[in-house]
Order: sequence, then C-alpha cells, then structure tokens
Amino acid sequence: MCNVKVTGSTKYSVEWSYIDQEGQRNRIATFNDGKTLVDPDTDFSSRAAIRSDNSLVINDVRVKDENEFTCRVNAGSEGTGEGSTQLKVYVSPSSPELSVNSQVLSITESVAAEVGTCTSRNSYPAPTIEWYRNKVALNAGVEKTADLYASSRTTTEASGLYTVSSTLYLKPTKADADAVFSCKAVFPLPGGLTSHMESKEFKLSLHYYTENVKLMVLPDQPLKEGDKVTLRCEGDGNPAPTYLFQKQKANGDVDDLNSDSDGNYIFKNISREDSGSYICEALDFDSPEDIVLKKQIEINVHYLNPLTLIPSGQVRHSVGEDVPLSCIGDGSERPDLVWKKGNVVLSSSNRHRLRNLSYADSGVYTCEATVSTVPGLRKEESVTVVVEGPPDLGPESETVDVPSEGEMLTLSCSATGYPEPEIIWHPADLKPSQTVSGMSVKSEVAVKVTSKLVNDISCTAKNTIGSKEKKFKLSISSMVAPSTAPAQEQSGGSSTAIIAVVVCVLLLLLVVALFYFLQKKGKLACGRSEKQPLSQDPASAELAVELKSEKRNEQRVLLGSRGGGGPAAEC
Repeated sequence: MCNVKVTGSTKYSVEWSYIDQEGQRNRIATFNDGKTLVDPDTDFSSRAAIRSDNSLVINDVRVKDENEFTCRVNAGSEGTGEGSTQLKVYVSPSSPELSVNSQVLSITESVAAEVGTCTSRNSYPAPTIEWYRNKVALNAGVEKTADLYASSRTTTEASGLYTVSSTLYLKPTKADADAVFSCKAVFPLPGGLTSHMESKEFKLSLHYYTENVKLMVLPDQPLKEGDKVTLRCEGDGNPAPTYLFQKQKANGDVDDLNSDSDGNYIFKNISREDSGSYICEALDFDSPEDIVLKKQIEINVHYLNPLTLIPSGQVRHSVGEDVPLSCIGDGSERPDLVWKKGNVVLSSSNRHRLRNLSYADSGVYTCEATVSTVPGLRKEESVTVVVEGPPDLGPESETVDVPSEGEMLTLSCSATGYPEPEIIWHPADLKPSQTVSGMSVKSEVAVKVTSKLVNDISCTAKNTIGSKEKKFKLSISSMVAPSTAPAQEQSGGSSTAIIAVVVCVLLLLLVVALFYFLQKKGKLACGRSEKQPLSQDPASAELAVELKSEKRNEQRVLLGSRGGGGPAAEC
C-alpha cells in the first residue's frame, strides 16, 4: 500500500515500478484521476492493478515475483515522493520421501554406512532436513566422520521451487536393532516463523553376532503329566543362530534332540520319564570364541499313580448294613485325598464309612487325589454301591378325603427298592400308569369313587427280596342325595306302616276285652273241643293238637291277667 499525504485538494498521480534483474527500474502501472493504466510488456501486465487506496495488487504470485517494488507519487507543484517494499514468496514443500537402504548393515563395520535418503520437493525458500532416532535429533553434521554424518543436495526446478535431499551415514550399534528412525523437512513461514513435515518411521536391518543365550520352560509353572511343554532357546544375534537341544543322561552322556528352526523343543504330552537336565547351545560362528553360548535347565514333571480302592468296582449290600470305603494313592508329591458323591464332599480323608445303608445311599462314590502345589494335577477312581432290599412303600395305610361319591380320584404308590419293585393294584381291573426314576417306581391309577371302594383299594410292591402292601381308605364327606319323588314315596310308606301297627294294637285290645267279657258272663265254653271225636288222619290230628296246644298257651296268657289263684279253665 502506498500512503499519500497532500494539502488541500491537490491532484496527484501514483506510479508503481520494480527493479529487474539488470538493475533497471520498470514501471508496472500508474493511477491518475481515478483511472489505472497498466504498462504492457512486463511480467505483471496481465496480473497487476492499482486500487483506489493506491495499493498495488499482483494476482497469481510466482516465485520469480520476489522483488523490491517502489511507489512514486507526483503532486505537481508540491513535489514528488516515493517509498519501497520487499515482496517475499513462501511455498510449503510436499511430504518428505524416504529411500531406505535395504541391505543388512553389520555392527562390526569400521566406518559409517549409508542408512537412507530423505527428499523434500517443491518448496521455497529451500528447506533444511533433520534426522531423528527414537524422536531424538541426531544432529548429523556435513563433515564426513567414521560414526555419523549427512550429505545434502539442493536442486532448483524450472518453476523456481527447490528440491532438497539428505543422505544419512551411520555406524550402527546393537542398540540400533530396535531403534526407529525418521527425517523432517523444516521450512520458513512469513513473520520469521518455521514449520516442518515429518516422514514415516523405519527400522534398520542389522547383522550382529550372538552374545547371550536364554533357555526357558513354558508354561512357567509346576509341570504335570499330560501338559504341553515348550523348551524355548533364544540368542540375541541377528540373524538368529541355529540351536542344538540335548538331554543329559544319568551317566553324563547326552542325547541330541530335534528342535524347530525357531529354537523350540515341544513336549506334546510330557510324562515323568521326561524329567531331567536339558541343554541348549546357540550355533553362531560370528561370535567370538570366548563367548559361551550354552545354557542348561532342569525339568521336574509331577505325577500321581493310579488310586487303589477298597472295595472296588461294584459292590452289593443290604439295607441297614455299614460299608467302609478306603482309598490309597501316591505320586511325586503326597496327594490330598477326598471322598465325594457327585459334587458333594463326604470326607476329607482317605476313609469314609457308609452307615445304616438306605436306598438313597446307592450310587457312585469317587475318591479324588490332588496336589495343592501343582495346579491341575488330579486323579480319581470310583466304586459303585448297590443297596438291595425289599420295597419300601412308606406308611401302610393312607386316608384320602373325597368331597362326594362319584368324584374322579388319582391315587399313587411310590416304592423304592432293589431289584426294581413291581407294583400291583387291587382291584385288579384298575389300569395303572408307571414311571421309573433310579431305584424308585411310581404307579398311579384313576378311580371313580363309590361306596363299594371305600375300604377296597390297595397297592402291593414286590421284588425278589420281599413285598409290602399299602391300603387306601376313602373318606367321603357327603353321600349323594336321592331325588325328590322317591323321598316322597318313602315318607308315605313309613306313615302307612305306623297306621297299620296302631290299628292292629287296637284290634288286639278289643279281642282281649271281648274274651274277658264272655268269660265273666259264663257264656264261653271251655274244653269242649277235647271231648269231640277226631275223625282226621293221624297227621291232621297231630296238627290239630299242636294248634290247640298253642291256643291254650295263648289263653293262659290272656286269662292269666285276672290274677286269680288255682288252676284256670283252658280255652
């Protein structure tokens, strides 16, 4: 911008110019009476303009536009004045490019070797390139030394932009095997500031001899028979050395073992016979002779011998008996022994006694051996106890409450015993359904309640050892009520019977009174029938006599009510 100060309304003109490569001043444009006139045939003819505030605007700035520009003001009688400014051009580079040496570098070399080249393209002004190891600046100088230096080269492109490359030379050490390297392109910004762009990281491929060997056992814990175990041998050389595994015998000799190329010897299913001393030797012919590349380690495999049970296999005992169980076990370590049934621990020792056996005691009993210092080391052995006896039906009788006659009722009998019991129902026409669970048998029947079945239902469980019966008593809360019409008939019949009895009693009293009256008047003849001749056959006569005798007895009863003494007349 060109600031113009004049008095009053003095007219003036503004002229912008620059100094070319030959040192000559060339006008770019003038501003007069509000109009801009751009000079032809300059590098800015199509890109320059003067604004109303007298500032010069250059579009599409190029690297070669960097120059000194002058503003000249002509105010006529008030004179002329001018001022100059410097245009600086900045172009940021693209991301740095890496070219890494793919060859293997040896740490035994006596001079620095080429590590890689870092290139920064298309920037202005030219950037500087810095090298880093593990994000720490290497400060590589340009002077060639035996340990570290960098050589740089700058190229100017046709566009006027710069391409800078830097090659790093380094004498690596063993510590550089795991080091991470990178480079940065550092470039200036307006206002005296700087920025940078960082490359990708890379590692060196180094060759160094083996100095140390490490031998380990995996997993790192007490070993037991059956484990998968790996002997791993590691040397710190690169490339890795080859490894030789050996097992030392009791007499001092060794047996060679075959291992893989990674330095591993694997026991897929290690056993007690694999216990012993093992040797690993790293074979690296670049290592100095005074370095020992051999390691030795001891392997101890823990084990348990099979358990001995007393009794063993399958044993049979009767209900109520006692059965002692005993377990004997040993191994590389003294084991802890427990008796279990399923997941329930019965005894934390090698002995357990089953007392007063019941059917619930039937099953599999397991002795388990473990060693607390060797996780996972475990042995077990089992014995099967079979409890035999007659069936058990529970209570001998059961009372079942039933709301009313005609109800459907389900009765069940559950019997436990061995051999498996058979359940039979009475009456025999009942149709049971049966389920078996272990040593228990459950039988169910569905019956329609009648008064006939109140005390006539039972079940019997039997096996080859014995039998047992269970009776059911049905308690019916209320009988089924008869219908209305029969009730009325029954009521009517009862009334008729009562009336008939009363009438008979009254008639009998009248007869007694009549007899008494006739006797009193002397008009009743007694004993006359005895004097009449009998013309009937003997059988008829006998019947008549019997009938007569019965009549006399009746008369005695009736006439005896008068209370008189002495013999009475027979009638």
